[in-house]
Amino acid sequence: MTIFLCFLAALLEGADIVSMGLAAPSVAKTMGFSPSQVSYILTATIVGMMTGAAVGGRLGDRFGRKRILLVAFAALGVSSLATAHAADLEQFILVRLLCGLGLGAAFPNLISLAAEASAPGRRATGVGLMFCGQPIGGTLLALFVASQGAGLDWRMIFYLGGILPLMLLPVLILALPESAAFREAKADQEAAPRSPVATALFGQGRALVTLLLWASYGFTQVIVYLINNWLPTLMVAKGFTVQQAGLISAFENMGAAAGCVALAVLADRGGRGRVLAVAYLAIAVGLAGLGAAQGFWPVVGAGIIVGFFAIGGQLILYTLAPAYYPTLLRSTGVGAAVSVGRLGGIAGPLAAGKLLALGTAPAGVLIAAVPCALIAGAAALGVVKRGEVVEP
Repeated sequence: MTIFLCFLAALLEGADIVSMGLAAPSVAKTMGFSPSQVSYILTATIVGMMTGAAVGGRLGDRFGRKRILLVAFAALGVSSLATAHAADLEQFILVRLLCGLGLGAAFPNLISLAAEASAPGRRATGVGLMFCGQPIGGTLLALFVASQGAGLDWRMIFYLGGILPLMLLPVLILALPESAAFREAKADQEAAPRSPVATALFGQGRALVTLLLWASYGFTQVIVYLINNWLPTLMVAKGFTVQQAGLISAFENMGAAAGCVALAVLADRGGRGRVLAVAYLAIAVGLAGLGAAQGFWPVVGAGIIVGFFAIGGQLILYTLAPAYYPTLLRSTGVGAAVSVGRLGGIAGPLAAGKLLALGTAPAGVLIAAVPCALIAGAAALGVVKRGEVVEP
């Protein structure tokens, strides 16, 4: 039940994460925004997610994963509805910042809930089943946008992104259990002082692992948020229609959903380092192919490869992180890694907007992200090689 409900929550999160990217071409045309202005809107969401992940993770360790998740989802629904009524650049930036806060605060608690609801030897699969909701949500929204064609009012995207989370909220209140591991650990340490954040992240020999996780998350997020936010716009710039760009995004998200489950199962069977090495090399190849391919179906194929391995590889990072932090520090550790990773998520869309504004071709924007895949993969392999988990 926990993993299923977290999957539903992740599904709606995934739809909201890609919503601004899918709406961006229409919003830019309707509101008269330049590529740089669109990049500010996209970046505002990621800044909110960065802040929300750090704060939400810490609060989840203090007050409970479920309680913080509920508050985050309420904020997500309200701010998404507000996006549909934004009237200028400043209002778009503000409401997307608030939406990012909700998205960010929810995510480390979803990871912790799924990890703690899974058997120790099946945590990657459990987190993978939860996390695959994100690309599935993105796929469903992209298919909806593609099915509507050019006649779609972009505001409908954000009405869906607001109403559905608010509809799920009472279900989570009534049916989602708090983590049993969290309750037990909290009861055992009720009288103990809370560990400072620095101790949570760098104490007990976790410093190197924490820094490697941060580096891998950051460079992976450059790619993930470049694809999530700019793929439709880049495909339109390559000469595809808005409908075709939506389909390309949908196929990319389908590949991502499959990658989450397939790579998680492989990771639980051992050989996590080999899985990561293949994943990040494939990301580099897929990005180059996505930039160089010309026809619709070759681009779709490259998009599926990028989605399968970029989101799947990111998922393995999310399954690695919980194992290196004790229960009452888990959301703090995961939230910090996700938060620092958002710096890469900020850099990716901003760099894409600047490159496009300078006249760089879509292929150049995508190929520029290839080194990020190689650095992220090397850091992730360093995590696997470095450490033993501190707590099962």
